[in-house]
Amino acid sequence: MNWRMMRIDTRAGSEKLIVPLRFMGVEVESAFLPAGDVEIVGNGSEGPVLVGIEHKTWEDAIQCMRNGRFAEQARGMRDYYQVRWLMLEGRIRCVDGLVEVWRGTKWFKLPGRIRYSELVAWLATMTQIGGMLLWRSENRDESVAWLKGMNTWWTTREWADHRSHMDFYEPPSGNPFLEPNLAVRVAATLPGIGMVKAERVAKHFGTARKIMLASEDEWMYIEGVGKKSAAKIVNAVEGK
Repeated sequence: MNWRMMRIDTRAGSEKLIVPLRFMGVEVESAFLPAGDVEIVGNGSEGPVLVGIEHKTWEDAIQCMRNGRFAEQARGMRDYYQVRWLMLEGRIRCVDGLVEVWRGTKWFKLPGRIRYSELVAWLATMTQIGGMLLWRSENRDESVAWLKGMNTWWTTREWADHRSHMDFYEPPSGNPFLEPNLAVRVAATLPGIGMVKAERVAKHFGTARKIMLASEDEWMYIEGVGKKSAAKIVNAVEGK
């Protein structure tokens, strides 16, 4: 399988994305997908990951909200994809509590008096119960640019090679929502370390005590810490 080949379903209007994506250099294959409009085979932390994207205009999404059709689509995506996105294209606004959509040059109220709070509640259900991630794009051009960016992120690097992601968001526990341990927090306060290098320091020394007692020579074993930096760190620990 070509991991960089994005697949787009041609049965529901998403084929309009194919030409502009190819123009931007994305390898695209027409397909009949089991669910969703766009499929990406990504590099996950434990191997290949199937990413599914449902692409809808706001008016289509609101119609699906009213007739319940998207619940069935979301279940299909849940069964097939490990990562699931709902990309909503276009502009909406809230006026007197009702949803208005932008059509070319004007704002229009939708038939049936669609309340903005009703739309918010539906989207909250899709994320919290349906497990969908959300993205809003202003227009077709932005949708294409976002899809290209997603394809690039998922396919051009191995999971472990996303250095900015790993450095900033993944602590040693592997859970980005847990507070860093004491060794990481102590290391982050030292000159020239910060959060980017703190986890590396904590992994090397093991405990906050060993970090505080480390000599200049020991600090120079840390990637990115030279003689001058090591001296500054030791001086800071000693209060000089």
